[in-house]
Amino acid sequence: MKKIALVLTGLIMSLTSFSQGKYGATPEDSIACIESLIYKDYLKSDPNLALELWRVAYKICPKSQKTLYINGAKMYRNLAKKAADAKQKEAYLDTMFSIYDQRIEMFGQKGMVLGQKGQMMLSNKQDKEKTFAVLNEAIGISGDKTQSGTLVATMFAIINLEKAGKKTKEEVVLMFEKTISICAVNKDNAKSADRYAKAQKKIQNVTSPYLDCAVLVPLAEKNFEVNKDNLDWLRRTTRLLKVKKCYESDVFAKVAEAYFKLEPSASAAEGMGELFLGKKDWAKAIDFFKKAAEMAETDEEKGEYNFSIAQTYSYSKSYSQARTYALKAAGFKKGWGDPYLLIGDCYAQSSKTCDDGELGRYGAYWAAVDKYKKAKAVDASVAGAANKKIANISSRYPVTKDVFFYSKKTGDAYTVKCWINEATTIRTK
Repeated sequence: MKKIALVLTGLIMSLTSFSQGKYGATPEDSIACIESLIYKDYLKSDPNLALELWRVAYKICPKSQKTLYINGAKMYRNLAKKAADAKQKEAYLDTMFSIYDQRIEMFGQKGMVLGQKGQMMLSNKQDKEKTFAVLNEAIGISGDKTQSGTLVATMFAIINLEKAGKKTKEEVVLMFEKTISICAVNKDNAKSADRYAKAQKKIQNVTSPYLDCAVLVPLAEKNFEVNKDNLDWLRRTTRLLKVKKCYESDVFAKVAEAYFKLEPSASAAEGMGELFLGKKDWAKAIDFFKKAAEMAETDEEKGEYNFSIAQTYSYSKSYSQARTYALKAAGFKKGWGDPYLLIGDCYAQSSKTCDDGELGRYGAYWAAVDKYKKAKAVDASVAGAANKKIANISSRYPVTKDVFFYSKKTGDAYTVKCWINEATTIRTK
């Protein structure tokens, strides 16, 4: 206690330097407050003494330090973990929650502190409705600055209520969109981007059972008429239906068209492209994907939209155009193997049209394998898919005697004619 004595000596010599409102109502309170605030030195070495001193400070100088509440909540949380019975545990938890409330009263930051309180309520299995109410209020106050942990906790809380029959699936989906949107706003913040990225992943995982066409389509149908001029709802619903590939539903067409009419953005144009792709209207799909590519703001988006153009051309068997846009897509996203897989598929599917009565159709296969090898060389994530395609195409290679008939042998250079017009290498079984 020698340290306390030294503090008291200094306090008595300069008592007037302390604000009595902050450290207590009277000089005597100020002395007791400063003496008690030394509790922090005993948090690890003597938790019981730390708690005893903390209680004095909490009572007589609640405005002294914000850490009084941070440490107090931790101490009572630890006491609750070690409680001998459920009744004692609940008493400790009640005190902990009251500490959060008084912290707001003394120091503000209501949105942040309510979020922390709600997280503790969730982890300690408090009343489901009260827990969600606290977390939801925290988001309402903090908005885009809501802490990542609060966003995750809110999704768990609303899902708990849905399972209890007190919230609807629609409300779960709406909260999903709200929390995911806040994560997206913070994705470029250098200090917190990683936390929000992890939060987004957790939110997507826990909400996954609610995000399928069987849930999303009826919700969209139910709410379309009253929201067909609501840009936020159209944007959110288009994105969800698109992510889950609910393209075949009639309501997707309505939502996407209404969205594009109000906000002709790259995302909306892509939605329209997917719509017409689902209807196999290749020309209109390509037109909208091209609009999306023109309006795209990032290279990644440009790559994705150009790849959609390439895919659509391949579906319509316009293979030369498909190759052009696949290469364009690859140029926007380095280390991306999918465009080369697509080109390989276009080559393989051209074996009949490239058949010149000699080695032409085999040349299409050889050129296809070249592209599959290119795909896995630039992008290890597609190696499995590329190897399967190579194995399949290799089974169609000619035997040695068929090549020899044309005065060729394995390993010779060969130029594929037709639209492919590329140099490759002869291979046999």
